Amino acid sequence: MDLPRRPSTESSSGESTPILSNFNSSTSLILVHDDDEEPSSPFDFPDDDEDIPDSPDFEIRRPWSPPMAPSLVFLYLLSPYLKLGALFLPNTQLPLKYGIPPLIIFAVLSAFARQIWYMLARYSRKADLEDIILDAFARGRGKERQRGWLRAIVRGGTGTLRVLLAFIYLRESVHIILPLLPEDLPFPPRPVLTVVFAVALLPLVSAQSLASKRVVYATWASIATYFVWFICVAVAHAQGTLEINPGWLRMGTFWQGTTTTAFAFTSSSTLPLYTSLKAGSPPSGLSKSSVSRSFRTLSTISVAIAVSFTLPLIFFTARMNGVIDPPLRLQPAIAVFNALTLLLAIPSVLVTTPSLPIPERIRRATSIPLSKYLTFTLVAGLSLVPTRAARVLSDALLVCACAGTFFLPALVHITIHFFKRPLSIVVPPELPMAPSPSASAADELLQRKERALQRTQWRKRVVWDVVVILLTGLCTCIITE
Repeated sequence: MDLPRRPSTESSSGESTPILSNFNSSTSLILVHDDDEEPSSPFDFPDDDEDIPDSPDFEIRRPWSPPMAPSLVFLYLLSPYLKLGALFLPNTQLPLKYGIPPLIIFAVLSAFARQIWYMLARYSRKADLEDIILDAFARGRGKERQRGWLRAIVRGGTGTLRVLLAFIYLRESVHIILPLLPEDLPFPPRPVLTVVFAVALLPLVSAQSLASKRVVYATWASIATYFVWFICVAVAHAQGTLEINPGWLRMGTFWQGTTTTAFAFTSSSTLPLYTSLKAGSPPSGLSKSSVSRSFRTLSTISVAIAVSFTLPLIFFTARMNGVIDPPLRLQPAIAVFNALTLLLAIPSVLVTTPSLPIPERIRRATSIPLSKYLTFTLVAGLSLVPTRAARVLSDALLVCACAGTFFLPALVHITIHFFKRPLSIVVPPELPMAPSPSASAADELLQRKERALQRTQWRKRVVWDVVVILLTGLCTCIITE
């Protein structure tokens, strides 16, 4: 699914040539078929290393996503996979034949979903989720009100997902640590511990972007604590002392074995990370992007590493070993590193949360990031809700995360490529696609070239259409399970 390429406006002699719309009937335009070239394969997808055409639509959002090095983009691509879903995998207790295939399938589908977002961004020349959805469902004149509603829905949905995710992280961190505290404390431990964790996180959640050093260090630390937790779980399994995480029993009814595996491979920051990677790349034409700057490569590596550190957890829960005497007391360490992994992931989740609709007069009156503080206050307040309400919210989180990761890109892909007119490749927008009696010979040949290229793009997209159907079907099965 290549982006439409602009016809060259420079001749070989360096002089400017007339634009296509100024061609007259005497212009010589020949459609040449390269018979020596091999036919394009349906699997010959566009290369991520190609430069993105200069487009105001693509450039306008770049300041919102700061330029980031490939290492940071890789960090944020990997981080969501090693969080709550992965921490719950040892509790699913699925047999190997029911545990391994779903994990591999959802890992592959997660990579495909990211690739679909990447190709949609390149195809539509939009670098923001709002713009892509508006372009898919409310493109054209006379739809200003529809675009306003859609923009509010997208921002509200994105904010709700991130608030629910941060709320579950904070709540589970508190509940994991509570059993380690003395029972005769003179104060209620749960609200006090929630306030302590919230105050400790306050300097981190007030960062401006994912490129902030505070957020970067916290995210790296979150991955490091997950690796330590993974080692402790492996040792506990070898000793036969691995226990079920109590948080698993507090989750909602939707949290079963397969749905938890699907949640482990959900993510919601694909487009901002792609934009940041491209914003940090050399300007177009100066140098060819290296493999390390390929978004597809970084995404694939992140999924592969995530599978490497989640697949063994399926073996741990399916094959329990006998107790070796004397065992090491690893359960407190497992709980501590579990809580740290979730706590340190909260800043990267809340930093990308859309701002609250605070009046401009109030925002200009202070330099304090009121929106971020109010959002974090909401997260801390939700973490104190009763268990029954928390279960409902955890079910809502699972549905929103799976739908946003697997179903939404498939829906946008279907809408753009099945119900919208394809973007032109070589024909200027002012030139009609269908030949007319008054069309010049040059225009007719240009339209033949356009139709030939469109057929080639259609053949390339067939495989991704199949992937989209699979994503839609699997997401529906997850939600209705």
